[in-house]
Amino acid sequence: MYRAVVTAAAAVALIIGGAAPATAAPSSVPGAPTAVRVTGAADSATVTWGLPKSGARVTSWRVTVTPAEQQPDNGVDRLPAGARSDRFGNLTASTAYTFSVRAVGAGGTGSAVAVHYTAPGSVRTVQSLFALNAAGSVVRFPTTGTAAPVTIAPNGTGFTADDVGDVFVPSADRTSVLMYPAGGAAVRTVATGLHLTADLRSDVAGNLYFVDSSTGAITKLPVTGAAPVAIIPSAGTGWAVGRDGTVSAVTFGQQGAATTVVSVSPAGVRTTRSVPETGYQTFGAVIADGQGDLYLNYTSTGASGASGWSVLTKGSSTLASAESRIGFEYAATNTRSLLIAKSAGWCAAPADASPGGCKADKTITTLTARSADGSTVERTTSGVKAEGRGLFIGAADEAGDLFFDVSGGTTTGLWRLKAAGGAAVQLSAGQFTRLLVI
Repeated sequence: MYRAVVTAAAAVALIIGGAAPATAAPSSVPGAPTAVRVTGAADSATVTWGLPKSGARVTSWRVTVTPAEQQPDNGVDRLPAGARSDRFGNLTASTAYTFSVRAVGAGGTGSAVAVHYTAPGSVRTVQSLFALNAAGSVVRFPTTGTAAPVTIAPNGTGFTADDVGDVFVPSADRTSVLMYPAGGAAVRTVATGLHLTADLRSDVAGNLYFVDSSTGAITKLPVTGAAPVAIIPSAGTGWAVGRDGTVSAVTFGQQGAATTVVSVSPAGVRTTRSVPETGYQTFGAVIADGQGDLYLNYTSTGASGASGWSVLTKGSSTLASAESRIGFEYAATNTRSLLIAKSAGWCAAPADASPGGCKADKTITTLTARSADGSTVERTTSGVKAEGRGLFIGAADEAGDLFFDVSGGTTTGLWRLKAAGGAAVQLSAGQFTRLLVI
């Protein structure tokens, strides 16, 4: 269900068998699963089970977790008949969880077996940075920046990855999705007969999303192996998938016209919002966190060429500024925050374009983490200069580190700004696009 991030903490294995039901399930439905176990490491847990010893043929499985906070689909997963394990992540430290497994048959659902697991008191996750290099191949960097990147897949335009580290790439003819397993096994095709655009996306559960090139609909390819399903009829002028699985399509309004936002929650609940036009500005991009919040990038329509980010929180129809000041910047989201790296100075477009005009200091001096509730944490940074005005989106890990590529100026290359601030770390002098932290 939840494809957990690679963890560095020592594995903690708790095997607590759930009690079998007192009476056997009727023959019209499958019996209770056997040998149900749970093992855990850091912020993830894996449930395993065996086939029932009695009852009807199993057609699928239903696995649930409680409490379900931060879990996709309200903590409920539906898996194919061949499944024998399910992985859950984003577990909260020191929290007791109950995992329940049921077999489903043509005649109904059998009895459940429950197992219990308590997450460790402290957890540490280690994530990887994926990107496209100049040759168009998918590479993986350790986010520590202490090792060279590893090439994962050639011809990776439009790639995405899941939280296990599997990489998914559209085929050259845009009709199939190819998977490059995290463990280095042979590439395999996971879906065919599709109408893909070169822009796969994923949520934390491992579901894939794309815009159907024939219908224009945002389409979900379930991690369970089920058939693709249209989620939103149109991708609008910008779309985003949150790590929690919330899918949103934004149709930006022109001056004086409202912006329309259609969102579908992980449970399938659809909402449509009309967001009033907020002034002399145009919107050009949308990114999401893992809690249903959207961040819209804007550019002013006046001569200044100012740009920045606004936030549309979950359930709200009012845009609010996500910035404290104007600057040249790089931005990304993680599950809980918007991360913005901002330059010390800024100047309007006419002066910036003039040889004798703007002399603004483009050194990135601050890294700001802004939560959806409006609270901010700002750190001082140094060592890298912004390339100038424009829309620059990087990637962020759960620790709050920000990764971005600088393609011009005196400090070109791939950079990491640590959540704690301090000097920027250069990961590579090369050029990379489509940054993704998993």
